[in-house]
Amino acid sequence: MSAPVHSLFITLKRSLAGTREHHVRILQSLGLRYRQHTVQQPNVAHIRGAIDKVRHMLTVETDVQRAARLVAEAAAKAPRPPLRVQH
Repeated sequence: MSAPVHSLFITLKRSLAGTREHHVRILQSLGLRYRQHTVQQPNVAHIRGAIDKVRHMLTVETDVQRAARLVAEAAAKAPRPPLRVQH
């Protein structure tokens, strides 16, 4: 019985300008097109291998990590109760 395959969320952090052609082709095969573009890919060996070749240009999160980050960001943006000052 194999473990469940989680998703990877891959975000391109650097521009494609000035990047080696081989790296550009790897990024395009991952589905990344422009800076700050995020794609969801399955967590399988050939995807992880492609990520390792251009890791310096990417941010990679699992679905669990991304969900936790989004919850934390939403909590930070949530309105806080007003301060009550008694004079």
